Amino acid sequence: MESLESLFRSFETGIRSAKALKPKEYLKSIGLEYSDLRIGFNSGQFHHRREQQVKDQFERLGMLAKSDAPVREEGMTAYTVFGRYGLIFPLLDKDSTIVNFFALRFDLDEQKEQYLNSEGIYPAYPHPLTKKLYLAPTVIDCASLIQSRILDQREAVIALHDGELLEQHLEIIKSLYELEEIIIFKR
Repeated sequence: MESLESLFRSFETGIRSAKALKPKEYLKSIGLEYSDLRIGFNSGQFHHRREQQVKDQFERLGMLAKSDAPVREEGMTAYTVFGRYGLIFPLLDKDSTIVNFFALRFDLDEQKEQYLNSEGIYPAYPHPLTKKLYLAPTVIDCASLIQSRILDQREAVIALHDGELLEQHLEIIKSLYELEEIIIFKR
């Protein structure tokens, strides 16, 4: 059974590939390092040479959508791929399981950010003893703050969902019993 977990592991392998020059260059240009953060690269080919049953699983996960684009052989199905040629960041649930992806498609005429769904938290649910919580407007802002290494022991940061405070964010805030301060970053 294919899952977002196993798919993300393949994206992590993808960013480390010698062929992934453009994604690495882009990360460098925005000051992020894939060796410090959980970042993957989706070349858009994860479903190639896979059985239809596996492709159907990817479709149920939302990673593939049937397309009417032309195909090279009769009987083949064309797909639109979520986050194709993009940097992929995992969003986690309470159990630290990947339940969503944030994709940054940097190689388009106009950069595009998209979520697979509305679940999960980036980078993870904060420790219950967190005293100071930072709310970053985007996954990229959150990743930048993490990489800056300025967070102290009982501080945490989570990304809002496209700048929006969702139910899962409120749930987290309510669960942090030692929380003393919330700092909200605005763009």
